[in-house]
Amino acid sequence: MTNQELAQKLKDLRDFLIIAGYPEGHATRYTHIARHIEKMAEPVTDLAAEGRLAEIPGVGALVKQYIKEILETGVSSKQTEFEKDAPISVLELVRIPGLGAKTARRLYQEFGITSQADLKTALAADVFIDVAGIGPKTLATWRASVS
Repeated sequence: MTNQELAQKLKDLRDFLIIAGYPEGHATRYTHIARHIEKMAEPVTDLAAEGRLAEIPGVGALVKQYIKEILETGVSSKQTEFEKDAPISVLELVRIPGLGAKTARRLYQEFGITSQADLKTALAADVFIDVAGIGPKTLATWRASVS
């Protein structure tokens, strides 16, 4: 796994945790660590093989374990732990321009939307008409993205 791929997995973990209800302030650490990993010249796989993951700023014992799990299996136990609170398919929503983790959490919690297909169905049924915080521009962007 490349540094870029690992960094994306950590960013996805952050988004997923926020959608699943994990405190945003704690989840954001994964984005910070991902940024450090993206800038590293040395492959993180080498650091892991040499037991040096703690050299990455922000990586303590627990995050070190999550990184090892991601490198070995593609998934961390932290993600697995929170899959009881939200399906992993909710990450599809944050791929839509202008739709971040907090909005994806709202769509999941308030409307039961778990994927881009669910969002497309909800848009076709005009579910979001007159919903506070979701205006015509947002709806147009979403429609263009899921069509």
